[in-house]
Amino acid sequence: MDNAQKMVSLPEAARLAGVSEDELRCAIKDGLLQAVMLQNTGEFHVSAKELDLYLRRSRNTPLNTGMRKRRVLIIDDEINFANIMKLELERDPRIEAKFATWGRDGVMMAENYKPDLCLIDFMLPDITGDDVMEAIQSHRDRRMKMVVYSAHTREAIKQHPNLEARLTELGADEFLSKSAGMRALIAKVFELLGLEAGAKIARKV
Repeated sequence: MDNAQKMVSLPEAARLAGVSEDELRCAIKDGLLQAVMLQNTGEFHVSAKELDLYLRRSRNTPLNTGMRKRRVLIIDDEINFANIMKLELERDPRIEAKFATWGRDGVMMAENYKPDLCLIDFMLPDITGDDVMEAIQSHRDRRMKMVVYSAHTREAIKQHPNLEARLTELGADEFLSKSAGMRALIAKVFELLGLEAGAKIARKV
């Protein structure tokens, strides 16, 4: 078997691609990544060729822009929300996005992925959003934007006095309520990345 046909487990594929296992599972579910489920274990395995094709498609940059894509990292434990946010952002060919569903995974991905912007859910299952921001500080590019949001904004503020001041001190560009809706978050991403929302990108035919 040549290297292109070599099959690897989902955790290994995620490690090789520098993405989360959850992202790959969503890609398989949405038909964006071809995988094989082993009958004896129920685990997905992916060939190096299919993994490469998926990464090429997800990172495909329009040839005539002369610019690299803006990178967005979403750290949110609601996998469906994170995946939909990723797909919505990537409808614009100038953006690529990845997501993590645990705070500590997000910190590691931020170090390797070097995003232009991080969207961080404050209420995560392992650590809180301010802990994520603090951990990112040591390798954060000063140009990287950070947006923190929470579905339970009042509860978060009650549990963490002076929360907004602390987030600002750690470098948050915005603290939003998730109840404002995905559109508000997406609009803020475009604003902070300096992109005109809905701009048409010419493609070569």
